[in-house]
Amino acid sequence: MADLRERVLYPRAGWLSLGLLIVMGLALSWAVQGAAWLEELEFLPPVAFWAMVIGALLGVLRISIVFTLPLSAMIGVGVVLWAIGGEYHPELGQAARLDALRTDLIGWTITVFRTGFPAEMSPYAVGLGVLMWSTAFMAAYAVYRYHRVIDAILLLGTAMVINLSATLTNLFPHLLLFVAASLLLWLRAALVDRQDGWQRRRVNENLEVPAAIMRSGIVFAGASIALAWVLTSVAIAAPLTGAWRGLDGVWTGVQDQFEGVFGNLTNAQSRLTGSTFGGSFTVQGEWVSKDDPVLTVAAPRALYLRTTTYDIYTGRGWDRSDGPRRQVAPGERLFSGRTSERPGDAYDIATITLSMHQTFGRNLFTAGSPLQVFAPVVIHESGGQPVLGGIDAANPIGTGEGYQVSVAISTADEAQLTAAGTDYPAAVRALYLDDARVTDRVRELAQEITAGLDSPYEQAKALAAYLQRDDSFTYDTIAPVPGPDEDLVDFFLFDPDSDRSGYCQYYASSFVMMARSLGLPARVAAGFAPGDLLENDTYLVRESNAHAWGEVFFPGYGWQIFESTKSIDPRFVRPTGDPSTVTPPGNGRDPLLDFEFDPTDRRGINALPSVDFIDGGVDAARPDAPGAADTARGGNALLVGALLVGAAAFVWIRMRRARRSWRFLPAGDRAWKQLTLAADRAGVGPRPSETIYEYSGWLEEQLPAQVEPIRTVADGKVWQTYSGKRMTAAATSRLDEAWARLRLPLVWLTVRRSLRRLVRRGD
Repeated sequence: MADLRERVLYPRAGWLSLGLLIVMGLALSWAVQGAAWLEELEFLPPVAFWAMVIGALLGVLRISIVFTLPLSAMIGVGVVLWAIGGEYHPELGQAARLDALRTDLIGWTITVFRTGFPAEMSPYAVGLGVLMWSTAFMAAYAVYRYHRVIDAILLLGTAMVINLSATLTNLFPHLLLFVAASLLLWLRAALVDRQDGWQRRRVNENLEVPAAIMRSGIVFAGASIALAWVLTSVAIAAPLTGAWRGLDGVWTGVQDQFEGVFGNLTNAQSRLTGSTFGGSFTVQGEWVSKDDPVLTVAAPRALYLRTTTYDIYTGRGWDRSDGPRRQVAPGERLFSGRTSERPGDAYDIATITLSMHQTFGRNLFTAGSPLQVFAPVVIHESGGQPVLGGIDAANPIGTGEGYQVSVAISTADEAQLTAAGTDYPAAVRALYLDDARVTDRVRELAQEITAGLDSPYEQAKALAAYLQRDDSFTYDTIAPVPGPDEDLVDFFLFDPDSDRSGYCQYYASSFVMMARSLGLPARVAAGFAPGDLLENDTYLVRESNAHAWGEVFFPGYGWQIFESTKSIDPRFVRPTGDPSTVTPPGNGRDPLLDFEFDPTDRRGINALPSVDFIDGGVDAARPDAPGAADTARGGNALLVGALLVGAAAFVWIRMRRARRSWRFLPAGDRAWKQLTLAADRAGVGPRPSETIYEYSGWLEEQLPAQVEPIRTVADGKVWQTYSGKRMTAAATSRLDEAWARLRLPLVWLTVRRSLRRLVRRGD
């Protein structure tokens, strides 16, 4: 009983460590609140606080883990439900709150399984509360039961990093508070270990020493945080942002798989939004987008901005065929050989400039048929064919950064497209004609709509007009979804439950599959519909412009956009043209292979005046001008160089001072001090109760190959201390040689013991 009382009152980690853990837990909970994933998150700080307290108490009591985890789970469930019920249903009693939470969970589950966007927010709160309790409890338990401070810091730090990387909200102050508490906790743990070592060696503890160590640690932590703040303010962290923003691809994949689950979260800066441009999509029954600006584009006219295309219809959505991913350097042609992506006739070449107000992972947006991107990019070739399935930035994109694209914008008129024919390239036939999932009544409807029309262009135009203009169709961002065994297009066009209401994914899918049923190569493209005209040929694109549309291929003229969604204005009209002047299209020719872009020719495009070009995305009009990343990198190099020079000067001054102080020591004392100092760094320094020969004999066992130089140094120390005579030059030389032989072995001993301690800690 006395032992239990001693453990509770005076735990090995000390109760100061619990205070630091609570600060770390509160910093994490405040960071989650700052991200504003939900409107009501006031329950998180108390959950984190009580999880830390319970974890520390159970750790000190040393109850078996078999009983600790179930007990923690029961307490955690009670605390989480009590806190969330009081916040989400404050008007109800305790029992009624639990019943309301149960009802919310049932409704949330049903909506998610029906691939919709749930309106119930309390299940998200319960999930966050459970994660917060589990993380905080395990961190405190690891410290007070197993004394594993690093594990606790890594656990809480991982949660902090995940929260930071999933949002664009500035949470830097919360991170600083967390880092400060983590450094002090680590310092406190190191001091506890040092005090244990003093006790094992029977060293009388001077109360001033721990206080001095903590003061020095606080100064170190404060200086480290201040330096981090300075470095981030001057963009010194730019070389590391690649690793940080590399998580964008991870979040894009999560978003694709769980769009229905996360699409209704309230964080406007979340990377998990309702607009997705990944390698696949499934209709969720609700199109979620906001009115926030996404990008500004300088272009000769309003343009559709495409980032990915889909060729595989799944019955509930679309996939992009697997294929190689190829990196292309800034300014290089996206396709160096023949490809169906480029038109052979009727096009204008322009340079457009895009400035990102927010980012969608690494998605880059282009228009028309992109020829060159003045930034490093990664091209996805669907099915291994030379077609543009998707385009991503090779380097991470930052908010406010921009890039330029050389594009071929089709100017084909109706007469030219009508006469284009059906001589489709092999890559187009392989990817974009699959109509196996088209139902009989969808095929019959397509034939009925296009009855009497012979050319593919007239058929595609009729299908788009039918979907966009027929009064039986309704555009709605919340729409019914087909059942598990139903086809999306068939459901949208014929099922009474659908009421023919839906958003762009419904319309584009229906248009493309009806076109394929007629033998027209078609695909779904995703990106942004034309934005709002500002001035000087610049357009503002908002998140609400996120869109999916259908495209049909025409030999010689490439992919042509057909807008079939109600309420979407394509912002352009194709000229009628004169059929009598139409010549056969240049199918098989590729004049763009001979095209050389003139970076000084702006083609009437006024570049945006305040673009920070992404790494490698220099201004096409000034290829030799450094971008913002280059300028930042230059400043970073200077600051890094100054810091390295300062650190080297500090180390050199300290070494000179140490050598100067040792220079006046007697040779025997100097050699012994050098030996014991190096041994102490390795963790094998002498104990206060050991004599010189006792310690040297023990050290010889640690370094059996260095017996002779160790004995030489020990003899020199004894002779210097007890002889009362001045050491000869020959004896001094022998001591210097002995110390020179011991330097490297002591360094290796330090490395070996450090690695051994690390391995033991990992076990």
